[in-house]
Parts: sequence; structure tokens; C-alpha cells
Amino acid sequence: MRQPTLRAPRAQRGMTLIELMVGLTLGLIVVSSLLLVLAHASTRGQDLQRTSIQIENGRYVAELFREDLRMAGFYGETSVAGALYTQPDPCSTAPVGWSGLPLTLPAGIQGYGAGDVLACLANRRAGTDAVVIRRVGVDAIDPATIPGGNTQYYVQYSYCNTDASAPRLMFDTNRSAFTLKNRACTAVNLVRSYTPRIYYVADCNRCGVGGDTTPTLKRVDLVGNQLVTTPLAEGIETLRFEYGFDIDGDGSPDTYLTALGAIGPTSAWSNVVSLKAHFITRSLDRVLADNIAAAQDFQLGGIGVVSTPNDGYTRKAYSSAIRLVNPSSVREAQ
Repeated sequence: MRQPTLRAPRAQRGMTLIELMVGLTLGLIVVSSLLLVLAHASTRGQDLQRTSIQIENGRYVAELFREDLRMAGFYGETSVAGALYTQPDPCSTAPVGWSGLPLTLPAGIQGYGAGDVLACLANRRAGTDAVVIRRVGVDAIDPATIPGGNTQYYVQYSYCNTDASAPRLMFDTNRSAFTLKNRACTAVNLVRSYTPRIYYVADCNRCGVGGDTTPTLKRVDLVGNQLVTTPLAEGIETLRFEYGFDIDGDGSPDTYLTALGAIGPTSAWSNVVSLKAHFITRSLDRVLADNIAAAQDFQLGGIGVVSTPNDGYTRKAYSSAIRLVNPSSVREAQ
């Protein structure tokens, strides 16, 4: 038989230039498609995060106003029937407007329009309102626990008949001044801390050298004898208020105004029984898509139309109607 001959293996050949170019082209197409998908996913994720932050800040501010404004004019055990009301300077570190003879209290709420100047509101944003809320603390304490050298103001009211000839209310920082009795006339009555605060919008969150330009809702609190400013929510760009004035004394608003009336019962902040808060939130960073960051017009209730520029930021408007429980309830009961 004839034996088969063994052939030498053929030498391996590499890819041709055309095959290499086709492979590279296909690879680039696949990689480009993946990068495009990732870019779209990243953009959508950023848009979702941006919108979520805006909505969260808006809801937080709405709830913050609702909770704090409902406490405006809360003066604890103090009987406000027949009280006189004052409108003191909210920027003073030595508060006034309290007296026991005759019974005098500061107005629970006081508004300041865009043209009103308050020296203690640093970097206040032009065209925005500010509102002052006055009340006392929820928790009452024994005046004996007030430390020496205290600078915090407290309010004490008398329930004892034997205190009738003395001032029925004491407003002071010194614990020795609080001598008014409780209802049983057996011990001194408890005291509550005075808690005034101002809400406003600033042009920046971290202001000064190296700061930012993010509009921010801030609050100024009187702590002892010092005014302390605290940033609350970034991206709050516009803040406007409408005040519901009770003219006939039944505890319900008869008219809404943005400032005090020139004449009549609306000339005092003590007649405000409700409030409408309007504010616009702005995204913290710019958006590239013009269709979702275009100029917008917002109708803010009785304030009117507020226009915003096409500057690359997205915006949302919020409005909230809030009843001032303390002043309105007293009038309803009369």
C-alpha cells in the first residue's frame, strides 16, 4: 500500500488592513452607542436629582412657614383680652413692647415689603418680602432655674387674685423679677422664653469672600441679646406675602393686602388673622436644555405676575394659605 505523505502546515496569515479597519469601525460604533446611552442616563439622573432637590426644598419651606406661622401670637397663659399691641423694631437686641400696666404686647406678626429696609437682614435679595413672627416658647420653666447673668428674655403672667394691683405681666431677663403667682397663689408662676424671628431671602448662602451666589431662605433669631442668622433652604429666590386682615372682628379675613392699609382697622398688624405665602424655588445649578430652563411668568395670587429670566435655571412656584390660629381663635371666641 502507498503511504500518505504528510504536508507541511500552511503558515498563519494576519488580518488584512481592510478587515482591521472594519473591526475598528464596528468597535467604535458599539463604544459610541454605549457612551451615548450612559450620557443620556447620567443627564436624566442629574435632571431627576435637580428636580427632587427643588421639590424637597419647596415642600420644606411650605411646611416650615405653616408650622411657625400657626404659632404667631402665642403668648402662653397671658390673657390677651383688651390688650394693646405695639409694632417694635425687630432688629433691636433690647426688645420692647411688653407691659403689664396697661397690658401691652407686641404684634404677633409684622410684614416688610420689598421697599422696606431692615438693617439686620444681611445681603437681603431685592424685590423680596420679609416677615417677623413673635411668640413665646412652648415649654414653660420654673424661673428659679434661670441662670445668673442670663440675657434671654422671659414672660411671666399672673393668675393670682392678690396680684391684681400689681402688673399682671412681667417681661425681663433677671430671675428675681419674676414674682407673679400661680392660680393657687401658693408659688411663683412659670415663665416662657420670648422667641421672635425674621424670615427673609438672601442673595447668597455662604456670603462674603469665597462665598456663593445661591439665593437662600434665612432666619434671624434673637438669642439672648444677640441676633443670629441661620440659612434654612437654598434656591429660594422670591418670597412674597399677602396678609388677611380682619376688619369686623369675627376672626376671619375680610381683605388681603400686601402692606398695612392707609386708614381704618387694617392699619395695625394685630388685625392679621391669616396669611398667604408665595415663593419661587430655583435649581442650584444650570441646565443645558433650553426647553426646560426658559423664561417663565408665575402668577402669585394677589401679588401679580412675577417674570423670571432665561438664565439656565429651572424654577417652580409655590403658594400656601395659612391661618394664624392664636389671633383668629381669640376673636372667634368673643
